[in-house]
Amino acid sequence: MYIDVVPTLDLSPDQIVTVARDLIGQHGLERFSMRKLAAALDVNPMTIYLRFENKDALLAAVAAAALADFEAPPAGGTWSDQVLALAVELRRHLIADRDTLRLLHDGDRLTIGLLSAIDRGLSLMGEVHVDDQSTVEAFRVLFWHVVGSALVAASFQTLPGNDHAVAEAFAGVSDDYPHVVAHASSFGPVDADALFVRTTALLVEGLRSFS
Repeated sequence: MYIDVVPTLDLSPDQIVTVARDLIGQHGLERFSMRKLAAALDVNPMTIYLRFENKDALLAAVAAAALADFEAPPAGGTWSDQVLALAVELRRHLIADRDTLRLLHDGDRLTIGLLSAIDRGLSLMGEVHVDDQSTVEAFRVLFWHVVGSALVAASFQTLPGNDHAVAEAFAGVSDDYPHVVAHASSFGPVDADALFVRTTALLVEGLRSFS
């Protein structure tokens, strides 16, 4: 039973978002509902709708709050070290809360929610590029590399093509795909985190001369 029988004005949007994040973290996005949230808050469901127009608006606020938690790693080391550290930490932050990624229906919402990462990234790119356009474009390359890797990691239990079954299937394909057959034995389990570090390190060096 809810404590209040009429909507209360005492509950802040931040409090609602905090409890919503906890529920989603504990039980998953699929099992989350406004009624369960109201029960956890011990309020009448209408109280929540006084703060958020609908469930989508609440979930947008939940995603924004999760993204805003990101803190760019402290400066230190070479330029390449700092760019790599930013990329690795941002990817880790995004993957840590997979349900948050599922709430982000458009890239603009993701971009606006990560001002800390974007500010640091633009600062770093500005150190090696003399004009604003190159700075922004170089950062975009890095940013979407990170986001793309995080989305893949959040969407699949394993990296695509990352198991022995794939290697066996590749070995059995027709000769119409000779390169797939030739390299089939090399497919198999791979450390996704280590692969990300390697690919990002290569990308970072290329960003120095991006124009």
